[in-house]
Amino acid sequence: MDTILANAKYFDGDLSKVPTMALTVGVGTVMDAREVMILITGAHKAFALYKAIEEGVNHMWTVSAFQQHPQTIFVCDEDATLELRVKTVKYFKGLMHVHNKLVDPLYSMKEGN
Repeated sequence: MDTILANAKYFDGDLSKVPTMALTVGVGTVMDAREVMILITGAHKAFALYKAIEEGVNHMWTVSAFQQHPQTIFVCDEDATLELRVKTVKYFKGLMHVHNKLVDPLYSMKEGN
């Protein structure tokens, strides 16, 4: 009941609209996926992103396990990077810049055909 009450705010406060059951997936199941995308947005998730990528794998932060997944991509907004080191942000922005330089010509070629 505590969870239903806490989630009622997402359903205009109407308890009858709040789901009473949910499906959860464990980290092990997700680690078995071929590809994983983790979306982190907002300053309130900045510490979680920090724990996910700047520290080692830690059972207290299960999201950190995805450091060991061969095909994980973290997608985040600027606010989510507030707890990261400056050099980490620069590194990933540099990767994004290189990616865009490589991918943009491919899209241009597709549109021209």
